[in-house]
Amino acid sequence: MEDKRELAAKPTAVQRVIASLRGSLVRDFGIMVVAFTVAGLLNYLYSVIMTRMLPKAGAFSSFNSLNAIYLIVVMAAVSTQVVITKYVAQFEATGERDKVHVLIRSFSRWLLLAGAAAILISIPISWPLAHVLRLDSPFFVIILGSSVALSLYITLPYGLLQGEQRFIGLGTAAVSTAALRIVIGVVLVGVGLQVYGALGAATIAALMVAGTVVYLNRDVFRGPIERLEGFHPARALWFLLPVAAVTFLVFLMTQIDIVLVKALFKDPRQADIYSYGALAGKAVMFFPEAIVAVMFPWVSSLKAKGEPTRGVLAVSLISVTIMVGVVAGFYLLFPSFTGYFFAGTKGRASAGIVGLFGIVMAVFALVKLLAMYHLALEKKLFVVLFVAAAVIEVTGIFLFHGTLKQVLYVMLVVGVSLLVVNLALAFWEKPGKSAEELEELEEYLIPPIEV
Repeated sequence: MEDKRELAAKPTAVQRVIASLRGSLVRDFGIMVVAFTVAGLLNYLYSVIMTRMLPKAGAFSSFNSLNAIYLIVVMAAVSTQVVITKYVAQFEATGERDKVHVLIRSFSRWLLLAGAAAILISIPISWPLAHVLRLDSPFFVIILGSSVALSLYITLPYGLLQGEQRFIGLGTAAVSTAALRIVIGVVLVGVGLQVYGALGAATIAALMVAGTVVYLNRDVFRGPIERLEGFHPARALWFLLPVAAVTFLVFLMTQIDIVLVKALFKDPRQADIYSYGALAGKAVMFFPEAIVAVMFPWVSSLKAKGEPTRGVLAVSLISVTIMVGVVAGFYLLFPSFTGYFFAGTKGRASAGIVGLFGIVMAVFALVKLLAMYHLALEKKLFVVLFVAAAVIEVTGIFLFHGTLKQVLYVMLVVGVSLLVVNLALAFWEKPGKSAEELEELEEYLIPPIEV
């Protein structure tokens, strides 16, 4: 009887492996949460500093409008980083280091060409775009083009670090870029370069950090592009399509409501109230990014080795749920303070929708996590669900917008539906290795303890 109790109390190989994964995941989550939070605060601080260092009429609005375009492009560039991360994680897991070298060198050439094209395109469009945006100089657009070019290329070293699960290096790079941008921007604006310096700081900071990462990993980047039988790096570009589609659709479903409210509500004060609430609500989506950055290469790596991935998904879902739950709960308990914190005195008017906004964005944060999980498993058909959801959301807002809360209820119904369906898809996915096979992996995953 006692032997049976001892056996029941003894954890199985599966439980020990999951416990090992959970400990490593929590560590990696912690690293990236701290790094992303610090980098985000530094980027926000940079905008605050520029409001004070660009006092000339129209100077900050010029910087802010171009900075918004830059951020949109950076979000799009994340798709490339996701692709690089996935394949690096996969090849590292299967011990195919030679494929990592070929992949990185091929993407390096393609991204350099894409960056050169971005700069060349920015030159002829600089004058008409400067006129449309009412900028003081067309050179602002050319500077933006160089920032875009570098943002495209920096996805390569960042993707390498993320794919190899070197999260301390990735976090250090993100924080260093944000910190250097402040130092360089303050110096350049201080010596009289004004908007030129404010915009150029991002380019210089990213160049310094990217150059450092590339130099430290120069053995991967330099040398001719080799040919490996049966391996064609260009095929990795096809993975860009579903990644770009998911990125766009999630961005659309969490941002289009602001545009629609502005267009559909006759009273401009209603649109203002909604925008104030959106400042707080959209912030909820920021917190889980660090978890997604860790989960994606973990799942890609485990899939390549044929191991179960649900344990990683479970820990990721629990972590994100706790994070967004705490934030959304705070919004519900202190709506007036939250509105004031994000938008000042005018933000108090959004107290009636801030809590609901937080819940909606918390749901979409979980939806995004599940979408990236499916992509890590190389699933693609689920993208159709996101297309349908986006159409339903836009149509629903057009049909039901009697009040601001009705708009959010439409988004909530769409988000919860996506969440349930994607959870079901994740539950039905085929598991990796059996418990017997995990017994053989135990020594590899859990190092023996010397007595």
